[in-house]
Parts: sequence; structure tokens; C-alpha cells
Amino acid sequence: MTPVPVHVVTGASGAPLAGLIARLRAARADWAVLEPLACPCCVGRVELQVGLVRLLRARRPARVLVRLIEPAHQAAFERVLREWPLRQHVVPARAIHLPEDAALTPEALEAPA
Repeated sequence: MTPVPVHVVTGASGAPLAGLIARLRAARADWAVLEPLACPCCVGRVELQVGLVRLLRARRPARVLVRLIEPAHQAAFERVLREWPLRQHVVPARAIHLPEDAALTPEALEAPA
């Protein structure tokens, strides 16, 4: 199984962030979105791991967008992705930040780094 790229999406909350995620998701039916409810570096760590594994098993997405409430948690989130057992199934990919990436296209995310 090829590791699934996982993008952290942070920035302006509300309509701009939701709109970007909806636009990217609508452009690619095989992409999925995960929105953890808690901080990925403490109480939400298990929630994040379980939610991501369930999403991967149920949908088998080509790419996952993870919306983080606090951009400060990005580094902790990426550490979780690099730890066993997730590192077997996912790979951290380019982070998406609003407002800088408001016009981002799916093709830009799929392009080799």
C-alpha cells in the first residue's frame, strides 16, 4: 500500500477555511477530510490516530486534508504522523495555510515537491 499524503490545513477560521477545504474536496472525490476535535499533541492524540485509521480503512482516500483548530499544533501533528503505526500508512505532505494558500489548486498539491 502506498502511503497516503496528509496535509495540515490551518489559518483563518470560519468561511474562508471551510470554503477552501470544500473546494479542494469537491475537485477530487477520492480525497478525504478529517477534523479532530481536540489538540493532537495531548488529549486528542488517540482520537486523531483512531480517526485517521478509520478514515483510511473506510474510504481508502488518495489524499487527506486535516483541519487543525490551532496552527501551533502543526509540529505535534506531523510528529504523530511519523510515529508507528501511522508512518506505515501516511506521509506528511505540504501544509496549507490561509490566507496565503487561499487560491491553492488540487493540481498544486499533487505536484512533486
